[in-house]
Amino acid sequence: MAHESPDKLRNVAVLGHRGSGKTSLVEAMLFAAGGTNRRGQVPAGTTVADYEEEEKRRGMSISAALTNARWQGVKVNLLDTPGEPSFHADTLSVLPAVDAALMVVNAASGVELQTRRLWQRCEELGLPRAVVVNMLDRERASFDEAIAALREMAPGCVALQMPIGAEHDISGVVSLVSMTASTYDGGATGTPGPVPADLADAARAARDAMVESVAETDDELIEKYLSGEEISTDELIAAIRAGVREGRLFPVVCAASDRGLGADRVLDLIIEALPSPLEASPRTLTGADGTPVAVSCAEDGPAVVYCFKTLADQFSGRINLLRSFTGVLPSDSHAAGTGGTKERVGQLFTLLGKDHQGLTAIGPGDIGAVAKLKELCTGHVLVTGGPVPSMAGVTLPPAVMSFAVTAADGGDEDKLYQSLRRLCDEDPTLDVHRDEQTGDLIVGGLSQLHVEVVGERLMRRFGVGFELHPPHVPYKETITAEAKAEGKHKKQTGGRGQFADCWLRVEPLPHGAGFEFVDKIVGGAIPRSYIPAVEKGVIEAMQRGELGGYPVVDVRVTVYDGKYHAVDSSEMAFKIAGQLGMKAALAKAHPVLLEPIMTVSVTVPKESVGDVMGDLSGRRGHPLGMEVIGDLEVVRAEVPMSEMLSYAPDLRAMTGGQGEYTMEFARYEEVPAHLVDRAVAAATA
Repeated sequence: MAHESPDKLRNVAVLGHRGSGKTSLVEAMLFAAGGTNRRGQVPAGTTVADYEEEEKRRGMSISAALTNARWQGVKVNLLDTPGEPSFHADTLSVLPAVDAALMVVNAASGVELQTRRLWQRCEELGLPRAVVVNMLDRERASFDEAIAALREMAPGCVALQMPIGAEHDISGVVSLVSMTASTYDGGATGTPGPVPADLADAARAARDAMVESVAETDDELIEKYLSGEEISTDELIAAIRAGVREGRLFPVVCAASDRGLGADRVLDLIIEALPSPLEASPRTLTGADGTPVAVSCAEDGPAVVYCFKTLADQFSGRINLLRSFTGVLPSDSHAAGTGGTKERVGQLFTLLGKDHQGLTAIGPGDIGAVAKLKELCTGHVLVTGGPVPSMAGVTLPPAVMSFAVTAADGGDEDKLYQSLRRLCDEDPTLDVHRDEQTGDLIVGGLSQLHVEVVGERLMRRFGVGFELHPPHVPYKETITAEAKAEGKHKKQTGGRGQFADCWLRVEPLPHGAGFEFVDKIVGGAIPRSYIPAVEKGVIEAMQRGELGGYPVVDVRVTVYDGKYHAVDSSEMAFKIAGQLGMKAALAKAHPVLLEPIMTVSVTVPKESVGDVMGDLSGRRGHPLGMEVIGDLEVVRAEVPMSEMLSYAPDLRAMTGGQGEYTMEFARYEEVPAHLVDRAVAAATA
């Protein structure tokens, strides 16, 4: 098929808190548009957008899924995103690729924490937004309360509809713009008709409030409104479109997606109120010389295409999801990627969930996909001519919960590591590395659920499983006093023997100073050629301290005397002597255990602050302060790493799933004496 005209495109991310019904709303819109033969009420995890086995099993979205529908002659690219914070990276990654966001709010729960966070991120990106108050057929669902909460979050939210009926009795919606009603009896679309008589007064009052809110965004309309002149439907629609593009208005509509109610009107809203790629603000990229480059949607010129998501497929390899900012990218062509790599672009296609639909080209403003590119990754740019610009990366949350992992089958260790690296292409929030001190293979994610899903994907896609273990805390050791000791190695086996003797002095250094070796030999007590061997022996001895076998740090070691034998001495003998002397000196120098201290920032609702601060104190935390950000508070503290290994599930329990935290290394501090035995026992085990 030929590429789409950019004015006949809409690219929309469907966002919201987990449980707001985003995926069922997408399913209902696809049904209304004839893109699927199933109604909006589909068993959890079996929708077009939730096709991964992990999504079916858990009944929730885990990764962003691309679908598309045709409505009023317009192709609507819908990106259904996860609402669970554990998979927040997928949600954030799609935002640079769309021209607008559709925020979905649960009418029974109102504006929840994740909704506020995503709203703020859209605000930072200048992304136009509309809102769907969904699940109006549920108990305790209230459109009025949802509107009040939305206006508290963003005063520009304005209701363009009102529901007919409430909770289980909801039967349709009233358009306050056209003052007509749509009723639903299970069909794909609503049946148009007049506003019910019992709602006429309420609808007129709601329309007056809507007209006033819209008119306030336009100087000509507000004059007309204040003078009592009638504002036409066309004028209202034009003002709403302009207000949405400029970020001053956020239209709100109704839906009950499980019943398919209102889905067609949501599609109308997308077409009539949200911008096409031609109307969206130009994208700002960075040229090869570091200067900003504004890229506007146009047919002519080289294609500039952005990769916003990468899928790791066991059959097709990597699949890259692409958004063309300008120009046409044809199938079976050549292009250059970030870093100057040359790419052979094969067959292009778009996605309807897991189903591929072939494309001859990705036109300006459109979204598609391609498989088997060599180097292109999420965040990279692809061009068909000229120098390759770059695009500012999305700020993703860092991994906060880490596990040591081992292959379920002991012979799969190498395969496990390689498979994890492939999944990192798909999920950039994964942190996979080998701990140099403990030797653990560490997998870090945004939650235990996140890491468990990674394990499920590994088994399903690559046939390799892993087992999770709490990571070993990287304790270290140091000394608190000066000490001297002799390291003497003497061995006679009948032929040439081994002999080396050295005297060492150890002294503590300030925290973070590292290791210092000093040569104070005079008079040739030890030949210069053997001094480096002594140092090597000292360094090897420091790899396993005297308390728990942890590395020793912040020590100055001085070799100041010794003896040698002209025949029996050797580098190996002095290396062994250095090891023996260092072990003996460390044992005398009052060794202590050091533990890593982490700087922790916990973002929670205000009502949870007391519980969180009390819990951090119970974890030996030292408060650093608090900061208010909107309806949330950020609690900052320094806490030992050993106390944070199980923090994620505990925070979730304390805050009802509304808290999140970040953690980064600060420094090492001495372990309190009464806790040393516990750490040493862990090392011994």
